Amino acid sequence: MQIFKVYSLAFSIIVGLMVSGCASITDTDAPHVDQKSFGSKKIFAVVSTASLKTIQEGKGMSQIFKSADAIPGANTQSIINKLSPKIIRALGSSKHFTLLPENKVLTSKVYRSLAEDEKVTEELFMPDKINVANKYKYLSDEQTYAELAKDLNVDGVIGITMRFSIFTSKRNVSNMGLSLGKQNYSVMASISVIAYNKYREIIWKDAILKEAEPEDTKSFILLETSGMTSADFEKLHPSAVEIGEKAIDELLARFDDMMTGKKVSRMQRRK
Repeated sequence: MQIFKVYSLAFSIIVGLMVSGCASITDTDAPHVDQKSFGSKKIFAVVSTASLKTIQEGKGMSQIFKSADAIPGANTQSIINKLSPKIIRALGSSKHFTLLPENKVLTSKVYRSLAEDEKVTEELFMPDKINVANKYKYLSDEQTYAELAKDLNVDGVIGITMRFSIFTSKRNVSNMGLSLGKQNYSVMASISVIAYNKYREIIWKDAILKEAEPEDTKSFILLETSGMTSADFEKLHPSAVEIGEKAIDELLARFDDMMTGKKVSRMQRRK
């Protein structure tokens, strides 16, 4: 079972909502927490932190036929590297479990000797490559997670995956094929979590999709002919990191709510 596949249906629904014009509401599948598996004395370890290799959507007309590797800033490696310590810091602050120090996980003999899975997954029925944060490995099989929980002698192991995309909107005036206007590029970040115990049971899963608030949106004036524009992916990296942090914070807030018995809806507002 691959982590990204856990939420493949959720991402399909998200795209459907965006196309239908209901972009402010998303359905991310039912969240789940097994409360008895957590507690301040329970030890957990983050064993995989990954993202889709490229920023999804947002290509300008002049970039559609280019490979992502040929577009500066389309690769998410630097984004997930910056967010990884923030993920660890956020999880480490939870009062519902104790997080095994990252260095202890990554330098352990069992983790160093572990063969990682192929860094490829299917996103909306299309294969896509995976980036992993520095020193982490891409893990997707539930049996591997369960065995790591045993070998690391922890109560559960956690996998985090992220996805970044760009939502565009444009206001322009056109005449004879020449268009002068303003195009806004807004970053969206999704984060999903899955945690297993040593019995291969899923004890926590959830997903968040957040769109950058207006103050995060990067806007600029465009002079274009027939829509032949290019998205400046590099310019959007700071916004991607910022909205990624917000998604992480909301994920943990939802976890806290579930741990205290509050009902958490699968229907979420992106803003």
